[in-house]
Amino acid sequence: MLWRTWRDTARTMSQANVDKVRAFIDAYNRRDFDAAVESFDPEIDWVLPARQSSDSGRGPDDVKRFWEDLEETFEELRLDPQEFVDVGDRVATRLRYYTRGKGSGVVIEGELYHQVVTFRDGRMVRIEYFGDWAQALDATTSKD
Repeated sequence: MLWRTWRDTARTMSQANVDKVRAFIDAYNRRDFDAAVESFDPEIDWVLPARQSSDSGRGPDDVKRFWEDLEETFEELRLDPQEFVDVGDRVATRLRYYTRGKGSGVVIEGELYHQVVTFRDGRMVRIEYFGDWAQALDATTSKD
């Protein structure tokens, strides 16, 4: 009986993590950046792929600054989650992006990056982006 209680508690906590990731993306898409960082740890690591590593940062303010910079480039930028893979303290999200450039009106749509969010004590402590979905899935099981 104790095993079932622990397993049910872990499943509930894990679903709560997926719900927090979904809420983060929804808030980002509304451009409600304060709501988007609500579950962020004050020292969250924001890790972008190597080709964009100079935009990586630490803490909600760095992340919001990055988003604000994107606002200067894109008229519209939307993240459309395609799939959530829940691995306990990590949630991988397969993302489809839709962007429209400011001024140019050029539209880019597709899977550019996928994210893996790591949780500790119910807070997002790391968000890492991968250009390949298989790499994102591998990252959910790797040890830090």
